[in-house]
Amino acid sequence: MDTPLERKIFASFNGNGGKATLPGLCRSLLEVQKESWDMLANGYAALCSVLVRQLEYDGFSVILQFNPARIISSTAPVDKESLRKRPCFLCIENLPAAQCAILYRQEFLILCNPYPIFPEHFTVSCIRHTPQSIEGVIQVFLSIARDFSPDFNLFYNGPKCGASAPDHLHFQAAPRGLLPIEKEIEKSEKLIFAKRAEGISFFRVKNVGREVLIVEGTHYDTVSAALIHIITAMKNILSTSDDPMNLMCSYRRDTWQVVIFPRQKHRPDAFYLPEDERILISPGLVDMAGVIITPLEKNFNTIDHDIIHKIYDEVSVNAEITQKILATVLP
Repeated sequence: MDTPLERKIFASFNGNGGKATLPGLCRSLLEVQKESWDMLANGYAALCSVLVRQLEYDGFSVILQFNPARIISSTAPVDKESLRKRPCFLCIENLPAAQCAILYRQEFLILCNPYPIFPEHFTVSCIRHTPQSIEGVIQVFLSIARDFSPDFNLFYNGPKCGASAPDHLHFQAAPRGLLPIEKEIEKSEKLIFAKRAEGISFFRVKNVGREVLIVEGTHYDTVSAALIHIITAMKNILSTSDDPMNLMCSYRRDTWQVVIFPRQKHRPDAFYLPEDERILISPGLVDMAGVIITPLEKNFNTIDHDIIHKIYDEVSVNAEITQKILATVLP
């Protein structure tokens, strides 16, 4: 008899040199699911009508996206009691009947996100119900990013940094080139070279309204070790056991680039204001990378430069903490 997992599998990817690439399989899955799964079809239809507007700053820009469907993610309760009471929506037995997946290296399911932010938006969910933590899976994270290359970025949200399912390990994948931070870090004048050690280059990014670190390298083991050092330093300096950051990883020209947004706060104070004053923004990687998701139209219409600056100031660490992180990992 088929198992619940086997009934969900659209295709498998084991990285064994087959003709099918991971981006190709994902695109095939997306097209099939748009035809067979109404929730997904409705999500992408809604995406076609989202409103966007751009705010230009001195040195960087952000894109506001009015996306009402994302209110479920933006307002998801993430306290332990709420998580305990609700069924985990990433566990195999709780997936919608029509949802299918790509089985990735026997460890993860690649799923079409039914509430997309991008024209191609996937969730990469661990088969096991295990807490959202990058510790122990850094190398897996790098491997998935390499398999998604060169078309996609891979995202990770810390459990208190935008993850709507902090009780279930998952990543997200979306096409490269859609986030403002990608264009900004391509400008050499934005990068402050920190150090190069054991084939790894470390940079800070300046004048983008929040603290950003970049790690680049060509060797799997050394990039992994560098990330572990930085994450450990952030946890120690910020006195937290949770992963206090958002990560974005790409693999191009035989090089990993990991963009790190160190965080000191989950949600800005404005998120908790009375309803008539509330700004419903719960920043994850996408928001930190410059696409601000606003599920409420009134927020979309009224958010300005000062509000974005305040949100980034609140949730990001300050320059002094960034320097401490770098001093710890780059003595």
